[in-house]
Amino acid sequence: MVLGNYIKVYEDQLSKTICNDLITHYKETGDWETSTFSSNTKNTGTKSVSMKQQWITPKNKFYGELDKTYKKCVHSYIQEYPRITPVAYTAFRLNHYGVNGFMRNHTDNIYKSHGQKYGYPHLTSLIFLNDTYEGGEFLMCDSQYKYKLSQGSVIVFPSNFMFDHEVAKVTKGDRYTCMTWIM
Repeated sequence: MVLGNYIKVYEDQLSKTICNDLITHYKETGDWETSTFSSNTKNTGTKSVSMKQQWITPKNKFYGELDKTYKKCVHSYIQEYPRITPVAYTAFRLNHYGVNGFMRNHTDNIYKSHGQKYGYPHLTSLIFLNDTYEGGEFLMCDSQYKYKLSQGSVIVFPSNFMFDHEVAKVTKGDRYTCMTWIM
């Protein structure tokens, strides 16, 4: 089994115009908060992550476009791996990593996340909203796979112990992504 076969990249899924408009809108009007890192036993605060986050729910601007993009890519993924049956998508988290922003290596599970259902998602999906930064690579599987995707591209991968991932330190610019967990 080659782990990289289960990591799928879908290029140019969200238009550059929508990506740029989304970033501008939330930079100006967003309710940004400092992200923290939690496990089932404790909240480690900001020593494991340095980013700001904004949650996008169905009542928020751009939700419809994001929802359509995620569902299209996840549908493509499960056409190839049909044993996955999605039952729900979590709210979408807009991530902003400034200079020196990072997220340490981890696997996805939901212990405490803004009222969302606790548990282990089937899949994780991220939309890369810009590519005008340096550093900030998306590293997976003990850094065996390294991604710096172009604006509007989407990555989908299993949310289990075999697909650990991290965001390397941003060295220049601002890195914006949006993610969801598929339950």
